[in-house]
Amino acid sequence: MWAVHLTQVARGAAVQSQHHRPFLQHGVSTLRMLCGASCNSSTDCSVLAIRREDGGQWERRAPLSPYHVKKLVRKGVKVLVQPSNRRAYPMQEYEKAGAVIREDLSEACLIMGVKQVPISGLLPEKTYAFFSHTIKAQEANMAMLDAILDRKIRLIDYEKMTDERSRRVVKFGQFSGAPGMINILHGMGLRFLALGHHTPFMHVAQSHNYRNSEMARQAVRDCGYEIALGLMPQSIGPLTFVFTGSGNVSQGAQEIFNELPHEYIHPKDLKEVCETGDTSRCYATVLSRHHHLMNKDTGVFSAEEYDTHPERYISTFAQEYAPYVSCLVNGIYWPPGAPRLLTFSDLQHLLSPDMAPKNVKEGPGMPRLPHRLVAVCDISADPGGSLEFMTECTSIDVPFVLYDAEHHILRPRTSSLITPYGSSVTLADQDSSEYLSRSFAGDGVLVCSIDNF
Repeated sequence: MWAVHLTQVARGAAVQSQHHRPFLQHGVSTLRMLCGASCNSSTDCSVLAIRREDGGQWERRAPLSPYHVKKLVRKGVKVLVQPSNRRAYPMQEYEKAGAVIREDLSEACLIMGVKQVPISGLLPEKTYAFFSHTIKAQEANMAMLDAILDRKIRLIDYEKMTDERSRRVVKFGQFSGAPGMINILHGMGLRFLALGHHTPFMHVAQSHNYRNSEMARQAVRDCGYEIALGLMPQSIGPLTFVFTGSGNVSQGAQEIFNELPHEYIHPKDLKEVCETGDTSRCYATVLSRHHHLMNKDTGVFSAEEYDTHPERYISTFAQEYAPYVSCLVNGIYWPPGAPRLLTFSDLQHLLSPDMAPKNVKEGPGMPRLPHRLVAVCDISADPGGSLEFMTECTSIDVPFVLYDAEHHILRPRTSSLITPYGSSVTLADQDSSEYLSRSFAGDGVLVCSIDNF
């Protein structure tokens, strides 16, 4: 979806509105303007390139589709595409659209990608466009940023592309929220099983195992049918889902959730539902900023003030709502200086035995949950952001970890590796049998925070 907006980088417009249509006549001139100082005697300012992604075996995305390439070619832009059999779009489709398949991209003025570029792949004095993940001084990408500066590269970061009202035009969309929701339902099935409960969630697979979204939706509907029949274990108690934010990510997640038998409630009613709700449906609430953010001095929320001075605010989420949440689906943007949704100490309290569901049927073979909070789906994938305990993202290979708040550790345990971006990060153990036993059994809350949906 966001590929439409990326075409703006190349020729000034792709959003089909009256406001943008005039730019469609100036593809090459707009490209020359974007490249700026990158245009020199060895660079053709009418040439754009799509690079091959380096983010692992599951990274199949592309910044532009063959459809957009065809429109660019018609406007006089030469498009180079680095060969890749892993890309979701076959190379043949790019060739049919008029692109040139070529490994060497040095002819291009603008080189587009999706995620960070390895230092070895950064060509000097070019213009690059990709998600650099450097806006918040993310440590893992500082070496890459240093190389960009040293090589006099002009960086266009999608995260900083905005319209005339300062709204981002390239961002997470509903297609991020949907697979995130599917995956956390799958993870909850395995987590419940590890805690001694077979649930209908066992029949939901990870999102990438479905051929299309309708197949995934049908699996969730089938799961919901069993829930509606009353087949959820009574000792689990009512399940509550909290969606933070009301943007594209949250809406996409809710579209999947809505395939389950459900009831939306006001955040203030979470406590009552936990005490009197039934297990033949799932309960949900959408938490907006005004529900949990307040000025430290006045106790009032002002959107305008918060956007400019988030440091003046505190969040009441941990005290007022979190004790009654089974699954937190987080899709908010967290600016530095803003109050966190959950801190380390908040999690310690939420995962204590005192927070176990009450007034539920339990007995031999029917254990009570150790605490109500079972899972966190952090679709925002923002390490060190609104969820303080989220220090690293998960991956499609290792999508789930258990966060042990008592010892401040993520399981499976991780080992330090060097990324192609020039810095040390932690990547989860890939041994599948050991991963399965350590990811779902034991103390803690299940966390899914995949950053490349």
